[in-house]
Amino acid sequence: MNFIWDNIFLICVVLYCIGALIWPYVRRSASVSSTEATQMINKGKVAIIDVRDQADYKSGHLPNAIHVPLDALEERLPKLEKLKKQPVIVIDKTGKQSRAASRALRGAGFDRVYRLTGGMDEWKKKGLPITM
Repeated sequence: MNFIWDNIFLICVVLYCIGALIWPYVRRSASVSSTEATQMINKGKVAIIDVRDQADYKSGHLPNAIHVPLDALEERLPKLEKLKKQPVIVIDKTGKQSRAASRALRGAGFDRVYRLTGGMDEWKKKGLPITM
């Protein structure tokens, strides 16, 4: 017991370090910036799921994005099964709805799910490519 009290600061530092190492694995949904998303897309196999409504999707979306409105995500999960083995980037309008979509995808067994920070608004603001 004396050892603990004599070394409380050291013990706290060790526990903090362990927590910092484990935190990325514990987080339920990781987010990526538009720059990180661009790098992932340029490297290859990444699926992009756009969960905005039809009107927002038609106003512009990322090239090769799969349109799955958030309210239809649960019923369309069986069709997305083939994407489980690759990273998935979830995109919405502002970055808020993608949290729920990421949770649903993780619950369905998707391992590498990322949310685009700031959503399409941020993507467009940075002048990154979109398609109609």
